[in-house]
This record gives sequence, C-alpha cells and structure tokens, in this order.
Amino acid sequence: MKIFKKNIQKTGFLLFYKIFLTGMIPAILSISSISCSEKSTDSNSKHLYFAADAAVSTLDPAFAADLTSSQMVGELYDTLLEYDYLKRPYVLKPSMLTRMPDYDEPSLKYSFTLRNDLYFTADKCFGTNQDGSFKNRKITASDVKFSLLRIADARVHSSGYWLIRNKIKGISEFRKKSENLKGKNTDESDALYSKGISGIRIIDDTHFEIYLEKTNPRFLYGLAMPYISIIPKEAVRFYGLDFASHPVGSGPFKLSYWKRRYKLEFVRNKLYRNENFHGKILPLPDKVTVFNVDQSLTAWLMFLKGELDMSALSKDTFNAVVDKNFKLIPALREKGIKMIRVPKFQIYYIGFSFTDPLLAENLNLRKAISLAYDVSKRVKIFNNCVIPAQGPIPPGCAGYDPDFKNIYSSFNINKAKEYIKLAGFPDGIDPKTGKTLELTFDLGGNSTTDRQIAELFVEDMKKIGIKIKPVLNSWPRFLQKSAKGEMQLFRVSWIGDYPDAENFLQLFYSRNAGACNRAYFKNSEYDKMYETAAVMPDSTERTRLYKKMALYLTEKCPWIFAYYPTSFRLTHRWIKNYKPHDFCFSQWKYLDIDTKEKENSIRHFEPLSYKDFNHSRSK
Repeated sequence: MKIFKKNIQKTGFLLFYKIFLTGMIPAILSISSISCSEKSTDSNSKHLYFAADAAVSTLDPAFAADLTSSQMVGELYDTLLEYDYLKRPYVLKPSMLTRMPDYDEPSLKYSFTLRNDLYFTADKCFGTNQDGSFKNRKITASDVKFSLLRIADARVHSSGYWLIRNKIKGISEFRKKSENLKGKNTDESDALYSKGISGIRIIDDTHFEIYLEKTNPRFLYGLAMPYISIIPKEAVRFYGLDFASHPVGSGPFKLSYWKRRYKLEFVRNKLYRNENFHGKILPLPDKVTVFNVDQSLTAWLMFLKGELDMSALSKDTFNAVVDKNFKLIPALREKGIKMIRVPKFQIYYIGFSFTDPLLAENLNLRKAISLAYDVSKRVKIFNNCVIPAQGPIPPGCAGYDPDFKNIYSSFNINKAKEYIKLAGFPDGIDPKTGKTLELTFDLGGNSTTDRQIAELFVEDMKKIGIKIKPVLNSWPRFLQKSAKGEMQLFRVSWIGDYPDAENFLQLFYSRNAGACNRAYFKNSEYDKMYETAAVMPDSTERTRLYKKMALYLTEKCPWIFAYYPTSFRLTHRWIKNYKPHDFCFSQWKYLDIDTKEKENSIRHFEPLSYKDFNHSRSK
C-alpha cells in the first residue's frame, strides 16, 4: 500500500514537469483547448473561461442535486432570496424581491413583494413577435406558485422536495393528489395546479403570501437554493422532458451553446433585473465558457497558459507548486497567480448502515471500527488539505466546538482491540463460527483515489482482525443502494446547503432515513432534540442544544467522522472581485476582468522549467 501511494505521487509529479520540459503543452491541451475561432474578436469583451471536473447532468432546477449542475442552474435562473456576496457570516438578502419578506408569527405567514423588473428570457415557448423574434414574459407571483408546486409534484420526483416537505401548509396534501394523477390528462393536472394549496396565496401579480405548517426559522434558507428557482410553466410544457436541456430563466446569464461532456457557453442576459455592485451594473462579464475537463492535469495546464481564468488545485499537482508553509512557489507568484485557501462547508464520513442488525445493535463494534480508522493516513494522502473531523458539525457553524476532541475519532489500536473483544469478536473472530468477521465497504466511484481509500480501510481494519470487502459502485448505483439501505459500511460526503448546523444534524433524523440520512440512524432521544431545535431561532440556547446533539452522536457512533476538506483556488492577476462563497450560486456576475492585463500576460507566456518546481515536498 505504501509503495502504491508513493508511486502515484511520484508519477504525477514526473509527468507534470516532464510536460513543461519537453514543450508538450499544446499537444496535451489539444483535446479541450480554446481555438482562435472561439475567442472573442472584441478585445474589450469580458469573457470568462472555467473548467468543470464533472459533467453537467441537468439544467432543470428541480433536479440540480450535484454541485456542478446546481452552479449552472444558479447562473441561469433567479431565486427569491440570495446571499450577500461580501458579508461574513453569511447573510440572506432580497433577490427577486423588493425587500426581505415580512413575517407574522401568530399566523405563521410570510408576505412577499416581487420586483417590477423581472423577465424570463425570450424563448419560442412564449411565441413569436411580428418580426419573427421570440417573445419574453414578465414574471408574476403565479410563477412562484407554479415553481413551488412543481417541486412538490410526486410525478416530477424532484430531489429538492425535502426543502418544503411538511413546511408549507397543504404541500403534503398536494403531493398525494399529484401522485394519484399519474398517467392522467393535462386538464386534471392544470386544475390541480390552478387550485393550489392553502399555504400559497396569490394577492396580485407582485404580492403573495406563504403560510407555514409550524414555526421554522430556517425556512427562508431554502428560497435561496437553485432547487427553488422560479421557472415558467410554458417552458416546462413546451419542452417536456427536454426542459432539462432548454433552460428559460431570469438569471444573470442565458445559455447559448451546450455540447454535453465538452462545454457550455453563456451570454449576458440583457433582461436581467437592475442590480449594482460597486457602482457597476451586473452581470460584469459579457460571456462565460465552461469546459468539461475530466483530467485535473489538463485543466491545470490550461490555467497556466491563461486558457482558464481560475482553477482548483488538485492533489496531483499540489506538492509541486505549494511549499511546506502552504505558499505558492515563487515562479507562480511572479506570474501574478494568487492562491486562496478556505475550509469547505463539507464533511466526509464512513457510515454504519443501521439496516444491518449486526452494526445497528452492536455499539462496541462501531466504536472498535472507529478507533481503528487512522485519519492521519488520509490527511497525508490529501497533502494536509483536510482537517480531521471530531463530530458532525463543520467549522463556521454555531454549535461547532473547536476545543472538543472525540475519543472515538482518535486512532487507538489498543482501545480498538478492547472494543472488538467487548463486541463479541475477539481478534475479529466470531466464536460461534470460528470465522473472521467480514463486512462490505461501498464507495460511489471507481477512480484511483477511490481504490486507494478502499485499500487503506482494508489495511486499517485488518489490524483488529476484520476483513473488509470493498465494493466500487457507479454513483447512480451507490445512490440506489443507499436509498434502499443495501450497504453495511459506506463512504460519502455531505455539502452544506445553508449556513446552519441543522443542515448537518438532519442527517441523523429518523424521518430522513433513506434520503439524506443514509445511515438509517433512528434514535427517539435524538429525534426529540432535533425537533426541539428545529423550531428555535438562532440563540445561545439553540447553540447549546446543537453542541449537546453533536456530543450525543459522537457517543452513538453512527458514522466514522472522517474529515473536513479544504479548498485551494487559484486565480490569475487579471481576475477581480473574486471571494470564495459556499452558497453564492450566481457568483460569475460579480467577477471582473482586466482584459488588457490578460492579453499581455498570455502574449508573454513562458512555460515553467524543472528548477521552478518545489522538489522538497515531492520526494
């Protein structure tokens, strides 16, 4: 295993600098480089170039579950609320609204007022003008109603339904009625949508109200997520299943070209609402191109040549360009490249499936496995770019305790052996059968990194006598097995949807089993605490309860709390206004470009040489 890791790191670095030494960059980049014909002929045009390491699966907000798709959706559609781009801690602000919604506690009512300058982009689904051009349409409160009901429609199967489930009055009844309409004609469907629900009241074209089932201080967070983007019913009906490829929104950009698994092109939406940033009208870029680049090395080389404006720093190139103090090598700093390091609002974990009686009923076994997990090996693999997790709540959230140390997250092989004996499997042997305890370990991929992680887990558990059988799944297959609880041990991560610890603590709530509660953890005492916290406003008392819930979970060991990843983002000197943000899905509109600086830097580009790299960390 050690030889395998060393060879992987060494091979990546050798390939990295060999390409520069032999001048092979043009050949490597030919698979996805920007041709002269694709570049803007207007030197003053502000054109951003990015790379996505995963393919976009959909542009339908109702299914924007993966990060790449949700980011694209966020640029094409608008939401009622959004996050302030600059303020920290994160703060919501009006987006499609004239002001933040008013709330009446006795009636559990939110009152909303739409802006008067909201338009869906011109599209054939709205018909044509006399000159043959496509019509656009003004957005009304009825579009908000349609968008919310579509998320709840059982026939749509939106993965975002959890955001409004049991939260808006009457939404559950609507879902049941929609389920009964499967296979029935559109007239009945139209009638269901037209009737609506008691929890959404349209007053006029710009005013509407939403009534909650019960107090929910976190409800507004959902209105800033891509899932709850406002869409036109004409487009949904006109395009049918192809709506996922034909976005018709009101966001800062509109789609002009999409070749799957190659690239997407976006242009400024001239009908975008009036919004200013530092005295300038948004969006600032005229055009954005996003390439689908599977190989991190290819994306890195494109970035160095100026063919990408920003780039993530992968573990394959990290050691070669970052020194032991986490600073970029001088050669890159001299080129004006900046590195921004921020913790991600995310946790990686290994879950114990409580659908398996052996794991569900044997706390000592879960403790033994947790203590045998050596997180320091994972930290080393990821070049110290991950932070060992002590519980379910990540840094930056109320309820996170930087001083807390989880005793079951500390590698201790002697304690692990004690617990495996208490679990009834001394040295990993089942006394009843005399056989070694064997458990499956599912992963949602089959990449080199997935295989490496699987082998590490096999190696760790072997020390306490447990035999691990890795199962490398495709991501769809992993999700299918997860929903049905057909796994024993599994590795996955959770990215926060909004800046509140509730979003992570919900992963252990019984009613979420089979959905975000992939472990199927069910505990009545924990559920009571969760339900109490769910109706509490942000307060010292609620933070205390969050900490109590986190401590309770670490004692029950439903997961191995592995680590929180750290993001390293690189930008060229000509990119302005970039600030990392976990929840800003329409970030492109704020980015500015010094076109003259970019043109000059690319014209004088010189490949790096072997001596430019940091060799001390690559040995």
